[in-house]
Amino acid sequence: MPIRWLVLALLLVSAPSGADRPSSEARARLAALLSASPETIDESFLRAARERAAFCMRCHGEDGNSVMPLVPNLAGQNAYYLLAQIERFASGQRSDFIMTPLARQFAPDDRAAVALYFARQRPRPVAADPALRMRGEARFREHCVACHGSDARGGERHARLAGQRPEYLRHRLYAFQTGAGEAKASVMAGIAGILSDEDIAALVAYLASLP
Repeated sequence: MPIRWLVLALLLVSAPSGADRPSSEARARLAALLSASPETIDESFLRAARERAAFCMRCHGEDGNSVMPLVPNLAGQNAYYLLAQIERFASGQRSDFIMTPLARQFAPDDRAAVALYFARQRPRPVAADPALRMRGEARFREHCVACHGSDARGGERHARLAGQRPEYLRHRLYAFQTGAGEAKASVMAGIAGILSDEDIAALVAYLASLP
């Protein structure tokens, strides 16, 4: 049986109690974790967080750097942003045959722990042609800074693009151009629509190479 179908079968086991509590509980838990000093987050909690993220690692990588070209890196993403995406999958705002049942079986503490675990990992940028990178930076300054930040590291509401997989970035930009799936309703559809193939290649090179 292929790994993805095996994972799905395992995820369809009934969710643990508390998995359907409101997102405010998970956010409060995450806020407490983020405000605590590193010394107060003991090793047993970190081990537990890593264990809860084990299913995610099959696609997103043990350290949050994806092992599949079209699966995004989670390493270094803002913890609140990651939590929001888990919540969106759990609520049905986003849909995926792996991510949706996985998110729904996470209790609030699990969601906070997984978000914190991947947020603490380091992305691995890739080298890029200097000329292409320079053009990509210019396009990024024109179109992307307002939401994704001057360093492309995003925030609570917008994804980190710095150090993201180039294949995934390219795939998403073309998806926004064609209006495929949920991309159709995104503000990114209008932005991606004015980009040429050369612009996309340059943007991808620049973003994937950022630390």
